[in-house]
Amino acid sequence: MYPKEKKGEITINDIARELNISPSTVSRALNDHAKISEATKKKVKDMARDLGYEINLVASSLSKNKTNVIGVIIPHLGSQFFAKALSGIQEVASDNGYNVIISQTNESVQQEIEMTRVMNSARVDGVVCCLTMETTDVSHFNVFVKKGVPVAMFDRVNYSVPGPKVVVDNYEAGYVATEHLINIGCKKLAHLGGIVSSKVFEERAEGFNDALKKNGLPLLPQFLLASDLTEQDARDAARLWMSLPDRPDGIVAASASTGLVIASTVKSMGMALPESISIISLGNERCNEFVSPSLSAVDMPGYEMGKSAAEQLISCINKGVVDSSIILKPIQLLIRNSSFKH
Repeated sequence: MYPKEKKGEITINDIARELNISPSTVSRALNDHAKISEATKKKVKDMARDLGYEINLVASSLSKNKTNVIGVIIPHLGSQFFAKALSGIQEVASDNGYNVIISQTNESVQQEIEMTRVMNSARVDGVVCCLTMETTDVSHFNVFVKKGVPVAMFDRVNYSVPGPKVVVDNYEAGYVATEHLINIGCKKLAHLGGIVSSKVFEERAEGFNDALKKNGLPLLPQFLLASDLTEQDARDAARLWMSLPDRPDGIVAASASTGLVIASTVKSMGMALPESISIISLGNERCNEFVSPSLSAVDMPGYEMGKSAAEQLISCINKGVVDSSIILKPIQLLIRNSSFKH
């Protein structure tokens, strides 16, 4: 008989004992060795499934120098944008025989640093990442660079880290949203942006500013706010603007969630959308379509960005080369009732 190596843990020896074959034959069958018959492979795999056997990924990685695991580091699991991105990542990973370890940073750079350590300890074959809003120093990714483990970044990226980048034109997003409000007659536009250290929000703010300049409209300091884009930040911004003697007649919100909060706050203060004020968000959530009035948005293609990042990452893994290609995904202006004037 073959004793169990650890109580409660199913091992190759347990499968071998049940089938009355050697542990080496079980190992070869589980790894689809050419010298093992298809009938034996099926018997071994069926027994492994029945017993609840799981391959020890750490041991497997030590022998093969490959885990077939991809690490994913994203800011928020609750965001529709990141949920879509994760769906694209997982689809590509599954189609290519990879498992996925998912972690969220909650916009904390310290948590992001910790997650890179976790992914490195797990010996992942590659990492897909969207940086936090506060990330400026990316030296914590050097652990992957030194080992030749590819890192694919999407949305919020840093070009000093080698590897594929999947982005949208954030300047264009800010410009298109602002020009839309100008085209429907808005003259006094406000912008709630993200923290200025984030390149994404810096570019969106630049697009907003340039659209005003091109159309000869003033850039009013009291209408330009930068924040962490929390729910409270959005409420405070809306209340501040609505309390001014000369209120804005149009607002561009730098994220989908803040656009929804601003719209709700403005309505609660007795302002009619879009008659009194028009609102558009840079980013789109599914509920944008179902709130009343529905909220206009510039849609960022989360699913396509996640899918593309995973495809580029797996290509790097398979080739053994870290490719620093840049892929630009298109945005889409979605005009809804919050900025639709007859």
